[in-house]
Amino acid sequence: MHSQHVKLSDDPELSAVCSALLLAFIENSRVLRYCSGGGDYTNTQNDFGDHQLEMDVQCELNVNTELKKTGFVSHTASEETPEMKLLSEGGRFIVTFDPLDGSSIIGTNFAVGTIVAIWKSDDKLLIGKRGRDMVSACCCLYGSRTNVVFWNEKEQKVQEYTLFDGDKQGHWELTKDNIKIKPKGKLFSPGNTRCIVDHIPYREVVDYWIHNGYTLRYSGGMAPDICQIFLKEVGVFSCFGDAKNPSKLRYLYECAPLSFLIEKAEGKSFNGKHSVLDTEITGYQQKSEIIVGSAEEIEFFKSIWKKHGILKE
Repeated sequence: MHSQHVKLSDDPELSAVCSALLLAFIENSRVLRYCSGGGDYTNTQNDFGDHQLEMDVQCELNVNTELKKTGFVSHTASEETPEMKLLSEGGRFIVTFDPLDGSSIIGTNFAVGTIVAIWKSDDKLLIGKRGRDMVSACCCLYGSRTNVVFWNEKEQKVQEYTLFDGDKQGHWELTKDNIKIKPKGKLFSPGNTRCIVDHIPYREVVDYWIHNGYTLRYSGGMAPDICQIFLKEVGVFSCFGDAKNPSKLRYLYECAPLSFLIEKAEGKSFNGKHSVLDTEITGYQQKSEIIVGSAEEIEFFKSIWKKHGILKE
């Protein structure tokens, strides 16, 4: 298939894993295009207690199927199945992913996505590693068009590719090269705002954005809301919580790979204590708070945390 022509690494095995993901994204795009009303719910819940859509399960299967064919991925773990699944003995890589981020908004025909992190395989199956140990990451968005933001390990830059499927098989073309996020810009996507009633620092930041003319662009899906930062090359996405309304975002499947891409594109990430990528992995159901995007906006956010005595350096 033409998608194989996209070379994202000089390492032939890593390149094959990236190509397998691109093939899975093509199949996911076709599955999602013809689902009615977002698909039906299965009779199961994932380990986080969320009801699973048939589309979640199918997208997870598509990714695992293509990765298994390479023989280079030892294990995978996903938001739908947050435990290590053996794919190929001796594989050099581990892949963690959210097969369908934003499935709760798919019924309204909002954009949804697949978020992926690629790691080197090890005996501890990632436990004790940090986000900075990641090899590569990507985020595929299924909307009015299908595009993927990928870390090109070969060329050391973040790129966007768009799917063109006029030839029935589908192929990817480079549509945005060497993405760099500007240090400052007035665009914000605030997640979990229900908590700002009691979370005074978070409320102060959101109030600042509103009263200083920032543009609100929030769909309710992490993948599309962060992908717009890459395409506009400016802005922030945030999701913090308190005891009553905690953040539900998963570290391995959402926060780590997207923070990796943001930082590779010269943005910053922060989890209330440090860069998201400095978090030590302690388990496969680990959650995280997050703000990512334009570097100066992240520094302002950190200054509010310091002001309230939450962040001490």
